[in-house]
Amino acid sequence: MRPFFAIVKLTFRHALRSHIFQLLLGVLVFAVLFIPGTVGAGTASDFIKVSLLYSLWAVSIILALSSIWLGCFVMTSDVDSYQLHMIVSKPISKVTIWLGKWTGVNLINLLLLVVSSIFIYGIIMYRYNNSDFPKEEREKIRNEVMVGRRVYPAMKPDYDMLSREGLKRRILRLQSQGANVDLSPASQEKMLKDVRREVVSTDAEVKAGQRKMWQFAGLPEGLDTPIYLRYRPYIGKVASEDQRMTRLLLYVGVPQKKEQKNNANVFAQNADKSNYDVYMIALSQQPEQVMSGEFHEKMLRPEWKVVTPDNTVVVSVQNADPYGATQFYQPADGPKLLIKATGFFANYMRAILIIALELIILSGFACSFGGCMSMPVAVFVEVGYLLFGSFSVYMTGLSYISGAADKFGVFVAKMLLVVVIPLQAFDVTGAVANGELIEWSFLWQLAFYFLVCRALPLYLLCIWIYRKRELGLIVRK
Repeated sequence: MRPFFAIVKLTFRHALRSHIFQLLLGVLVFAVLFIPGTVGAGTASDFIKVSLLYSLWAVSIILALSSIWLGCFVMTSDVDSYQLHMIVSKPISKVTIWLGKWTGVNLINLLLLVVSSIFIYGIIMYRYNNSDFPKEEREKIRNEVMVGRRVYPAMKPDYDMLSREGLKRRILRLQSQGANVDLSPASQEKMLKDVRREVVSTDAEVKAGQRKMWQFAGLPEGLDTPIYLRYRPYIGKVASEDQRMTRLLLYVGVPQKKEQKNNANVFAQNADKSNYDVYMIALSQQPEQVMSGEFHEKMLRPEWKVVTPDNTVVVSVQNADPYGATQFYQPADGPKLLIKATGFFANYMRAILIIALELIILSGFACSFGGCMSMPVAVFVEVGYLLFGSFSVYMTGLSYISGAADKFGVFVAKMLLVVVIPLQAFDVTGAVANGELIEWSFLWQLAFYFLVCRALPLYLLCIWIYRKRELGLIVRK
């Protein structure tokens, strides 16, 4: 183990002398110390939320660039300076050299991550405790930002079944009008895709004066903490621009047991958790005015007893827009129910662990490519690999696909996602800033699917190429 620790030590020293690393270190210090103080926001909760979001995001990006640069630099600089030729002449395997350099790069990045996260946490807590925020704003920050809340999304309808039923109705309507309907499999598949697009689009609409209902399942029993309803309405179109103030009225369902019949089995009645009716109660006397295109939260108090016996909650919204415009509620934006599961510090540390996992994977790629290629090529290959992952996520997430080129692009993107790693999967800064709980299962899934199943095979392949690489053929003039 002495050669391994010696290589780790030399890698640590060598990386600190890199001018690019020193530049990134300066940018990191600026991001940690100055971003939380320069961010402007409307309310106190927005200020804390945006400061936390921007600081963590900046740290993760800077350290990701540092991982890529350092990994490629420490692997190629020894080859370019002919130092590696002298090391391999000793009884030290190239596998030990690779592991030592990878460990050294990770030590630097993880040390910087720990120090940065401590400073960010300290600055956020200092500003929260020493700022003259109103009592209502402090309560809002404590309940919506500085907390770890488990997210319960609304149950989605069966779009496949609704699409098939809609297709049958369309065919019958066209046939009743005397149209010649092409019932070939290809034509029906095309019509089914069109119908599905209409079903998904219609499901997100709430026309003026109408109501839409959502059901949330799997809530814990005996809940004695507040439930927060998060939602974001859009007006006219699902886009961030051209949004304005609108009005809506929220309802929540309160369960009540059905009356038991005299000849009914009392024990069977008590065992049947579905033996209840839900009565919708408005959360306000008049429609509330909210800004469309932005997230809003409403607290459901525990004394309201809104959780049904089978652990569900029913919520509905009525469109009361004064201009009669249609409101849209995207499935990705909510509505969601959030319930406190842990404190802010525990949730914050889970986010730091996910960022650390991202840095470990990126440094492994950098050391792998750096051991097989020259410095510029290694950096180019890793950046291209990551861009392929990001573009693949974008292509597979398109809501509208038309033409053979788009279909081919989506097919290629799906194939790439089998082998590449999208960086978007590690972005948890928004979840921390919104007080959403980062589940341990999510961390283990990232580690298994991305580190073990995708990154590790590529590491082993590049280490094998690194072992077989003829250093005598590498001559720099």
